[in-house]
Order: sequence, then C-alpha cells, then structure tokens
Amino acid sequence: MIVGPTHIDQCTERLGAPAHVTPTSWTWNVDAPNGARAIVMTITTDVEIDQQQCTIVTAQTPQGYVEMHNVTGILSIEPDEVMFLATHEGRFSSLVVGRTGTVSQFANIHASLLRADLTEINPAALLAALQLSLADGLLEG
Repeated sequence: MIVGPTHIDQCTERLGAPAHVTPTSWTWNVDAPNGARAIVMTITTDVEIDQQQCTIVTAQTPQGYVEMHNVTGILSIEPDEVMFLATHEGRFSSLVVGRTGTVSQFANIHASLLRADLTEINPAALLAALQLSLADGLLEG
C-alpha cells in the first residue's frame, strides 16, 4: 500500500502525537494522560520480503508488542483510534491502535462475517464482525 500524507495526518490527529519521520517510516510516541509512555507505533513502508514490497505496522505497549505485515488499508476512527487492515484470500486482519494506549488485533477473520446476520453470529465472533464492519468499504476495495 502507498502511505500518503493524508494517512500520516489522520494518525497524528487520532493519536494526538507528532510523527517522527524517516524516508520510509513514521513513528508516534503516544503518552497516557498520566504522562507515562502508552504506545510506540511505527508504520514502515518499502519493506522487501520475498522480493515484494510491503508495509508493516508495529505497536509496542508496556504489555507487549504487535506487528502486522502487508497492510492494505488505513482507517481513521473517531475520536481517537486508527485501524490498519490486511486482506488475503478472503480473510482479513486488523490492528487497532488508540490514543489512550489501547491495542486490539483481529486476525484471519473470514470475510463472510461482514455479511452475516448479527443475530446468528456466535458470540465468540461477534466483536470481530462489529469492529471490522467499520472498514467494510476498504475490505471490498
């Protein structure tokens, strides 16, 4: 995916922190309201893996580290979150990063969940269906 100025501006606005820029990456140091570091998030483009270029997003929190490869979309979610999407063979994954230090990841979700009747979805899969329905247009495009 091509990451453009609009994507960077959306991340900066939602996360409430300026981006530290290198030629192929942007890093945000997001602090919690108490001043402690909540998240360090980085978008890196032009990463060559298996002779193909990809975009990788990482999020490091005091609780752990999450990494998503082959990002195909970025969605700004008001008031304070950014969702990164990856699609592959009818399945999708998302990484959601929030200003307050939240990080959520849904991985390898079957696209049919987006079309399912919510009253018939198993409760274990309902949150993924609801969260990723926000990105329905990006997942189809």
